[in-house]
Amino acid sequence: MSAVPRKAIGAGEAAIAAAEPVAIRRRRTQAERRAEAESRMLSAAAEIVAEKGIDGLTLAEAGERAGYSRGLAGHYFRSKDELLAAMAEAIHDEFTQQRRERLRGTSGLARLVATIDASFARPAVGLTKMRAYIAVLMGAAHKPALAEAVATFNRDSATEFGRLIASAIEAGEIRPDIDARTQALILSAALRGIMAQWVLDPEGVDLAGIRAEFLGLVSRSLAATPIPT
Repeated sequence: MSAVPRKAIGAGEAAIAAAEPVAIRRRRTQAERRAEAESRMLSAAAEIVAEKGIDGLTLAEAGERAGYSRGLAGHYFRSKDELLAAMAEAIHDEFTQQRRERLRGTSGLARLVATIDASFARPAVGLTKMRAYIAVLMGAAHKPALAEAVATFNRDSATEFGRLIASAIEAGEIRPDIDARTQALILSAALRGIMAQWVLDPEGVDLAGIRAEFLGLVSRSLAATPIPT
């Protein structure tokens, strides 16, 4: 058997090497690094607030617990209240995403029920985040930056419930004499209150049982026909 010319071998190896992908680690942009740092500080802030309440949070501790310098949180967030508002907004956005996943393929009254179910499923995000979120809701009255953020959350929630109720009325699944906005405010406030009680006493509040009773109340007060629970 004749030997393969060394030149041919070299050319083949070069072709294989050229065809193989080369892993190059891309340097993250400044915006990406900042986004990661902010995310870590928001998570750290939630842990601190869950442990100590909103008055126990400091910008320095949030930065340090996130793995950065004590001054970085103050650089990214101008005040503690701004950090708290951003933290609550991040948790709220996570709740919203969780709810949207449950709404797929639903309409009318079923969509309203799925939204209520999503509220009872919020503990899936963890007791730490729920404690932090409720702490902001309960402590916002005398903190303008927080009050504005909480008012926005409340408006968003009531608006969504109102839209769902109006849609179900139009579909003939909810009684036509129902005032959508008033009922939306009642539902939103009731669900927030239930979650607050669960945060204060997770062992003593039976969310599964409350969910069934809550849907029963909705069925008796709103629905044109009973809702199966």
